[in-house]
Amino acid sequence: MAAMFVVVLLAIASTCQGAPRARREAIGGKLDKSFDLLGLHMGLKYKDPAQPLKGGKLHLAIDDLKAYFKQAHSNKVALDIDFEGELIGVSGIFALLPLFKIVVHYSMVHSDGDGEEKGELMVERKITGKNV
Repeated sequence: MAAMFVVVLLAIASTCQGAPRARREAIGGKLDKSFDLLGLHMGLKYKDPAQPLKGGKLHLAIDDLKAYFKQAHSNKVALDIDFEGELIGVSGIFALLPLFKIVVHYSMVHSDGDGEEKGELMVERKITGKNV
């Protein structure tokens, strides 16, 4: 039993850390963090790794969503998320105000023959006017 546990741990560790370099870079260039396991691929690249709130890019791909959720309408799912953020001080307030912009590009291949669905979602928090 202990030997099987060690084998499973080694398999997971080799999958996460030993994925081919070409596969990691194909997701989004040289990444700060990456994860590849059982058809789930994630890559994260910060604009500035020392200050992650400044933004970055996240790529998430699932090869077969039906393997995780039996009632899923899609097989392949891909998300590309761009995040830009900053903290600013507002006059008269003793706090920092987080401003951000998140853009999500998604692609889903439907398993029932409906084809491929693509789209984009943007969420933004910004200040307009002269009250800053």
